[in-house]
Amino acid sequence: MNRRIRAITVVVGVVLFGGLVSCCANSSSESERPDPAQMVDGGSWYVRERWPHDGNPYETEHLVVYSDGASQQARQRLGGLAEEVWVEVIDEMGLVPATMFKFPAGQDKVDLYANRYNVVEGGGARAYHAGVIIASFDNDIGESTNVSVVRIVLKHELVHVAEQLLMGRWTGNVAVSDPRRMPTWFSEGTGEALSGGTTGGAPRTLDQIEGLIADYGQINPIAWRVDLPPSKVFSSDAYPRYYYPMAQLAVEYLLDPVGLGKSPEDLAAVMLDMGNDVSFAEAFENQIGISQSDYETQFFARMDTYLPQSEFPVEAVTLGLVCLLAAGVMGGSLVWGQRHWPAGASGSLQSEVPVWTRRARRGFVVEIWAFGFITVGFLALALFSIEFDVLPAGTDLALLYAVAAGFFASSVAILMWAIRRGSDRSRRAFLIPPLVIVAAVITNAVIDQITF
Repeated sequence: MNRRIRAITVVVGVVLFGGLVSCCANSSSESERPDPAQMVDGGSWYVRERWPHDGNPYETEHLVVYSDGASQQARQRLGGLAEEVWVEVIDEMGLVPATMFKFPAGQDKVDLYANRYNVVEGGGARAYHAGVIIASFDNDIGESTNVSVVRIVLKHELVHVAEQLLMGRWTGNVAVSDPRRMPTWFSEGTGEALSGGTTGGAPRTLDQIEGLIADYGQINPIAWRVDLPPSKVFSSDAYPRYYYPMAQLAVEYLLDPVGLGKSPEDLAAVMLDMGNDVSFAEAFENQIGISQSDYETQFFARMDTYLPQSEFPVEAVTLGLVCLLAAGVMGGSLVWGQRHWPAGASGSLQSEVPVWTRRARRGFVVEIWAFGFITVGFLALALFSIEFDVLPAGTDLALLYAVAAGFFASSVAILMWAIRRGSDRSRRAFLIPPLVIVAAVITNAVIDQITF
């Protein structure tokens, strides 16, 4: 009994210590909002959001990170991620900044406004000529701080920055009737295609397109030349659910070898031509090999031959395999437990076994099932996140895998402790799922610290 009490005391102590560390870490990252009188006017961000900054810019090789009060750690983290993404955009689009980029006067780096308190009109992030406004990692306005989400949004906006540096102007400053104005479908479609999609990605099957048309009508994405004012948009979710995904599809078709087989360099060449005062229609036809008008007319016919009718149900099959894995782990636990429970020598759940023992065993079975679901589910999520999330540069993946392995080992140890201590009789087995949950919380906190 004393050993059990000591074990429980140790676990409670670890949980309390982990919570204290977490609270201290959170409190240390918080900072007071700067006094407006201490804010500095400046920065190149465009007139619609001309906010002052706190006078503490953080610089990387290609960017200057301003903010309205983000912590130094948060702006360094955002700056490091943006630097990595910006270099990726330059390489992917085959750009030569020294000879291709046209910065505003007096500026030679991209400005990044790490927005903690201010709210961008319409939400999200925004690009302009040589700069991006995006929420900081410690923002107080409810924007996502998930690294993979921020990375995708950053890449989308930095593609816009590259576009405008190649043209030497912000598209919003060009009259709608001017043939040198970049059409929205090409601009947003390029940002979505090269970033992977900020709104969930392009439709992959004709069934998906038919579903979109059923909801929003058959709107040709190539006809999306200019953003419509909110009063003219037929649905509040039309842009993220229809326009952006369909524009992404339109540009991905240009890039796909099965489509027109072009490259991101060809897209950049269109932008560079426009920077030399060539109209979009002419630049597009010269570099892509098809006129914009023909592409618009042929768009849905081309999609009919480009996309499959339906898609293999990967998610359903994956879920089924995960369930089989969970069932295998739990089944193995049950078989092992049946052979080693303290009461196991007296037989299985037979009528001659006392009622209290049978009930205890049934309860133990339920708790082992709960243990299996929690352990396998969290471990699968952790490994998926480590493998497929976009982590900060320099993250030690081996350490992350070691932490995940540590969680699994601790979960098995909790089960073995319960079995060895005769938990089916003492009814201490109910501690198994809570202890595994505590281990999962601690593991998640450790992973967050490693990846921050």
